[in-house]
Amino acid sequence: MILKAFLEASKIKAGEPKTLGLLVEAIAPALPTKQLSRSPQAIVFLVDRSGSMGGGRLELVKQTIGEMVGQLDTSDYLAIVSFDTAIETHLPMQQVGQLDSAQLRRDLASLEPRGGTNIELGYRHGLAEAAKAPSGVETKLVLLSDGHANSGIKDPVQLGQLAAFATEHLVTSSTIGIGTGFDETILASIAGAGQGNHFAAVKVEEAVAGLQDEIDGLLQRSIRNLTCKITLLGENQLKAITPVGYVRAKTSLTDGIQVKLGELVSQEERGYAFLLELKAFDQHFEGSIPIEVELSGENALTGDLITKVQVLYLEIQSPVGFITPELNENVVAEIAVFRMAAVKERAARAAREGSFEQARQMIHQAQGDTQELMAQLDQMSPRVRMRVLAENQELAELLGFTDLEFSKRATESSYRASRAKSNPRNKSE
Repeated sequence: MILKAFLEASKIKAGEPKTLGLLVEAIAPALPTKQLSRSPQAIVFLVDRSGSMGGGRLELVKQTIGEMVGQLDTSDYLAIVSFDTAIETHLPMQQVGQLDSAQLRRDLASLEPRGGTNIELGYRHGLAEAAKAPSGVETKLVLLSDGHANSGIKDPVQLGQLAAFATEHLVTSSTIGIGTGFDETILASIAGAGQGNHFAAVKVEEAVAGLQDEIDGLLQRSIRNLTCKITLLGENQLKAITPVGYVRAKTSLTDGIQVKLGELVSQEERGYAFLLELKAFDQHFEGSIPIEVELSGENALTGDLITKVQVLYLEIQSPVGFITPELNENVVAEIAVFRMAAVKERAARAAREGSFEQARQMIHQAQGDTQELMAQLDQMSPRVRMRVLAENQELAELLGFTDLEFSKRATESSYRASRAKSNPRNKSE
């Protein structure tokens, strides 16, 4: 694992409070060409089979799940559950090596659309099936739905609480919405609290990319339980350190912060941004303040702890003759793109309320902001440059979507932007 950390500016003026950006980049190690044996993992496919899943939607989901089972290791565990206003377990939790492939195909073939949509009922049963995985085995639940909940609990917060509780038992939850009729507020809430991904398959064929992304995350993970600790050493004028994007958990320290960041797949490069709020140093103080950045995570294959440390130095200078330093464009751009997530979520909310013109104005303004960043592309690293270009492209695409699909697309894009996650649709490009 490689750690790279950067301050937005190398020096600040004594006698004035300052908010300064900090960028932490993590590069995951590559998995070996010849895959070593890894710990077994479990996956639960929870499929909405309500009547609206007809018209080829359910058939595509069934076919894709059937094909993806072959990518799992024989030591992994699998369960398949469907729901409408009732529950059907097509495959109880069992080890992949013990599956009867012919029987599995017959079980999937029997899955036909019917009834209404009770997401709470389905989700609770899916979690119950996930709990049947052997002790210590991490489980990923993937919920696929195309409709609004019309019975059971419908409150996104309450359903999110179920997902959050499950994470304490090694169960994460990802969601894939299909079509334009699903409730993105419920699905995004479950995924966010469940420490998983949210994907909007507005075009039914996009569900394949969303499902493959979940399998890739399961099979190609090389770092798990990634954490970052930022500490100011020496003269401490720290007021607060705030993550700009999403973090799984954060703990404030007297001299810094520690955050849980999640997982990285093989050779993944990801940036994490923070804002350091500093109280004013005495105007007569001059010197360098060390800032220690520690990144640690477990090797997903061996379980060994990997720790990397980098110390940055922030120079405090007298206000007399102070010359404002050039800003690090990587830090500026990373923070700006992270902030686009909030803009897109506000636009999605406006669209859900019927204010489509206002929603598009927000996105248009955000696209203008990214185009300003693009003027500095030559001063950015390849990773940050690609992130800015990808964000600009996504904003342009959002402006081209219909009113019916806008809030679905914007919610997913916001969800990914807050986590610096790339678009799974682009993996094959």
